[in-house]
Amino acid sequence: MARVSDGPELVVAGAGISGLALAAGLARAGSSYRVRLLDERPALGSTGGAITLWPAALAALDRIGTGADVRAAGHPVGAGTVRTNSGRTLRTLDHDRTTAALGEAPVAVRRGALVEILHARVAPGTVTFDAAVRGYERTDGGVRVLTSTAPIAARALVGADGYRSRVARALHPGLAERYAGYPAWRGLTRAAGLDAVQLWGAHQEFGVVPLGDDVAYWFATVREPAEGAADDELAHLAAAFRGWPDPVARVLAGTDPDAVSRNDVMDRQPLRRWRDGPVVVIGDAAHPMRPHLGQGGGQALVDAALLASLLADAGSPEEAFAAFEARRRRTTGRVVRASRAAARAVDAPAAVHRLSALVPDALLLRALAAIGGSRS
Repeated sequence: MARVSDGPELVVAGAGISGLALAAGLARAGSSYRVRLLDERPALGSTGGAITLWPAALAALDRIGTGADVRAAGHPVGAGTVRTNSGRTLRTLDHDRTTAALGEAPVAVRRGALVEILHARVAPGTVTFDAAVRGYERTDGGVRVLTSTAPIAARALVGADGYRSRVARALHPGLAERYAGYPAWRGLTRAAGLDAVQLWGAHQEFGVVPLGDDVAYWFATVREPAEGAADDELAHLAAAFRGWPDPVARVLAGTDPDAVSRNDVMDRQPLRRWRDGPVVVIGDAAHPMRPHLGQGGGQALVDAALLASLLADAGSPEEAFAAFEARRRRTTGRVVRASRAAARAVDAPAAVHRLSALVPDALLLRALAAIGGSRS
């Protein structure tokens, strides 16, 4: 086995949003760590169409030096409207008031564009593809990273390998998960005149977020059994949302079938710990959350920016990892719970949807600001 000094000082499992952001943040901070990202995919890529970045995530991108590029590549998101599947308006938030409460307007950006921007800030040769991290073993000098090719000796390991993280499962063997009761579909459409909107009804949700130039990102949930992928997901959704108000039918009609993704939403048992000496997990590997508040990717960026700063300043990875868990566990736990509460609200009967309209805008905006605002 190679000596620790022969290998990279810091191995990152996963070259997705959080892994790339961590590497970019370390480069921005002038860190002396030699970083190597390992990814099981054959090439850099992304799924899910687009992502909405709230002010907390944008501030994290500013800290790693990519905020301006992401804002330029993205599209500011208006406050939007929530309606029922019968067309009744439940709430329309004022754009200026929402922006003032959050500290900045959220920005919607294609995931591919975000990944490319982050990757451009990482030194060439940092990412190794077709190299999945399978686990790790502690050593006297750090950690032995177990991969699909050959073991790698390193000073420290960061698991940024998503919800199904092998690093998290090595930290917590037997980690349990449970199907939430519905899949999440995502896609991109080309249709004119779209505004930000969410429609709720009958254990279903459909949302639209404009990206500019008559392109929009959409998402949908429908309560149904797990692992039930249809031969034609668009036709399946068109049937499930038949009779819903505009723009649902137009959005689905303008969608490329090959650009639709479907993922069963799962609730994973919380980790008892995020770290094990020179090993830590971040992003979805540490705190997966339901998609209804759109916080998963944004919270991963906050994780990455903070950990990059801590690693650059701390005397050892262990010290940085301990500080990271202490600062992020409570906050992300609150967002995980809020995301589940939002899911319950969407899945509630129509009478509860109507009651939700009675919640004052000021109270709702305070709650949203605490989750993803610039001062959260």
